[in-house]
Order: sequence, then structure tokens, then C-alpha cells
Amino acid sequence: YVGARFAVAVSSGTAGLHLACIAAGIVRGDIVVTSPITFIASANCALYMGARPVFADIDPGTLNLSVESLEEASRKEATIKAVIPVHFAGLPCDMNAINATAEKWGAAIIEDAAHAFGASYPDGGKVGNCVNSLMTVFSFHPVKAIAAGEGGLITTNDEATYKRLLRLRSHGINKGDDPMLNPGAAQEDGEPNLWYYEMQELGFNYRITDIQSALALSQFGKLDAFLERRKELALRYDAAFASMATLKPAQPVGRDRSAHHIYPVRIDFAKSGLTRTRLMHGLRERDIGTQVHYIPVYLQPYYRNLGYKPGACPTAEAYYREALSLPLYYSLANSDQDRVVSALNELLQ
Repeated sequence: YVGARFAVAVSSGTAGLHLACIAAGIVRGDIVVTSPITFIASANCALYMGARPVFADIDPGTLNLSVESLEEASRKEATIKAVIPVHFAGLPCDMNAINATAEKWGAAIIEDAAHAFGASYPDGGKVGNCVNSLMTVFSFHPVKAIAAGEGGLITTNDEATYKRLLRLRSHGINKGDDPMLNPGAAQEDGEPNLWYYEMQELGFNYRITDIQSALALSQFGKLDAFLERRKELALRYDAAFASMATLKPAQPVGRDRSAHHIYPVRIDFAKSGLTRTRLMHGLRERDIGTQVHYIPVYLQPYYRNLGYKPGACPTAEAYYREALSLPLYYSLANSDQDRVVSALNELLQ
């Protein structure tokens, strides 16, 4: 579907990011650049390795990692080991530009495509084909386009990376036809010892279950229909908000390419005379759930305790102050979406 040579199913998107960092050779003291507008796992996976996450600011139009900010980070940091661009809300990053920048210092690229299964790059290629990256990581969390209860997937075109990922997700064990470090124990008189296995490195139990795999596979045939409906709903929101003074779509570009995982808007709360808290409670009273995606990662208490400070990414913080994500899912009825729009018009008038 995505066009990559290899795929490794794992227990979650977070597990996929962790294994990808190991397979990319990230070690203690390395620097990993990512976006601050993302779920915390995109940065935590670097911390798991003892590496230091560096946050590059976002582009205000796409809300994705800014190539200019990535270049600025490369000037400030001595050596960058990896870049983890996040396809926020399902809109692919400018991977050609990110790859061209990362290649200058030999950094590995791990795409965080947790929001972007089924999305396409500008050239029409599917996110996950790894033309401009070493690996791409997907999520099958219950709120994703493919929902397996929980699960994830790593794609790559590099065979050595693929084989290592297989080993890492299962306790670091090789068995069967895998290459062995102790071939004398692996066979007898030229015949393989069928019981033999080797733990060759420290791995994890990150395997996906058969039931989760079956659930995910059962949805692949419906994926394009899921994505088309999400796009239709996003375009309906765009049209409904075109004349609103205090609310604008936050990511009004790439509708034909995005997976539309979420629909974020930007609200001028000062102009509306309403705080975000009051607005969200007002919507909840009307049985409408909303969320904020995301608090910039470095503003989280854990990261503040590591020395990260406010002001590091001004564009990301400006977006966060105005951000709200509206209901968007495949089975959302037009009538329910219209009710969301009416409630926003009523509360923000």
C-alpha cells in the first residue's frame, strides 16, 4: 500500500519509535531534532536512548516542522544524529527539503506518521514509502484511521534495518534461518538444531498480537473510503468557517494529500471575549467534545525539569495559545457536524 520494501508490526506507535531509534544507532549524548507540536512520544523516544531532544519550530501554515528552523538547529548543535519529522494532523511534511537538510550532516530520518496512514506526498507517493527517510512509524491506536485496539508499524527500504527491527521487537532473539553468532551450537552434522535460538542483543517484547493484526488487516480495504470521508468533512468545516471573524482553520492546505486525522482550528480568544476553557465547557454542555493538540512538549513539567524553557519555539507557542481540535471521524454525520458549527457560531459571536 505505501510502497516500502519491508514492514515490521509492533505493539504500539511508541514502541515503533523506540525501536526505530535503536535501529538508527542513537545512543547516549546524541542529539535528535523533532517538532514541539506533537504527542510526547515523538521526543520521549530520544530520551529512552539517553539522547537529547532538540525542538525546531513549526511552519505557521502547515504546523509541521519548519525547514528553516531545522537548519537553524543544525547551526546551533555540533552534531545531529537524527531528525523525527511529525506529519501533524495527517499532513505530510516537506520531506524532500528535510532530507536535503539532514543529508548535509548525515542524520538519519525517522518519520512519525502516527497521524498520516494513507496520506500522500506532493509527488503522489504514499507516506511510509521511505524515499526520503530510513524508517517511518505508524500507529494503530483506537483513534487512528486504522484502529487495532493498539498497535504500530515500521516501514523501511533497508534490509539490515528490517532484520534488526525483527530481532529487537522480540527480546533481541534470532532463531530459525537467522544468522547465528554461535553456528556450532546452531547445527549438528550440517543439520540445524530446530530448538536453538540466540539472544544477540537487548531487545523488548514489542510484538503485536494476532488478534490486533487481524483487526487492522480487516480495515485496510476500507481505508480509502475512511480517508475520503474525513476529507469531505474537513472541506465542509473549511466552507462553514470561511466567514467567521474569530475562528480559522489552522491547517487549510494539502486537503488532497492529508489523512485528516484531526481538524485543528485557531481561535482569537481575546477578540471573541471567551477563554478556551469557557468555550470547551460550553461545547461540552452541548454534548460536543473538543481537545487541544498539543501542548508544546518542552513545556511539560518533566521537560522543564530537564532545563527546557518557554520561548524556545515562538510559532509553536503562538499556535498552542489559539488551538482547538474539533470533532472529526469517519462516522460523523453531516447533521452532527452542522451542530458543531452552529454551537461555535453561537458561543463565539
